[in-house]
Amino acid sequence: MNTPILTTGRLRLLPFSNDDFALLQDLHSDPEVNRYLSPGPAIMDPEEVRRRLANYVGDHRLTGISKWKLETIDGTFIGRAGFSFNREPEGYELGYSLKRSAWGHGYASEIAKALVGWFFETLPYDHLLAYAVAEHEASQQVMRKAGLHFWQELNQHGLPCRFYRITRRQYLQSLEPGTGG
Repeated sequence: MNTPILTTGRLRLLPFSNDDFALLQDLHSDPEVNRYLSPGPAIMDPEEVRRRLANYVGDHRLTGISKWKLETIDGTFIGRAGFSFNREPEGYELGYSLKRSAWGHGYASEIAKALVGWFFETLPYDHLLAYAVAEHEASQQVMRKAGLHFWQELNQHGLPCRFYRITRRQYLQSLEPGTGG
């Protein structure tokens, strides 16, 4: 078994391997999971899933930064979470996608908050981004719970999106006693 990248009270993140195609395909075979992702509310094409998996595996091997396999502590696959590099606006982006059966249990908020901490405690970057389609309020709530603040609205993939951001300074301030961090 791979060594976890990150573990919380209920969850762990592990690097994807090329053997994880079926897990990723299952995640993206639910149109509701894909509603706010490309391709939209449709089943993701298997070739697109293969391309994404290859990117996740390759990014982790090259940089140690990627989207990773999200499991419960008992080993049940529930989705993916981690980072990808965004060119416009520039910076690493926090992202997550969970199986519908994992919705409503606080898993997205738990892993997003842990990933923000991991990012600033492990990497030298000054800021972290996240974004969601403007109408996707649940994802924006996860971003706020993880400490990110609304930053700006921009179009991504032809859709209006709300970008959130947290700086290293804001993260460190959130750790100070009495700040609720």
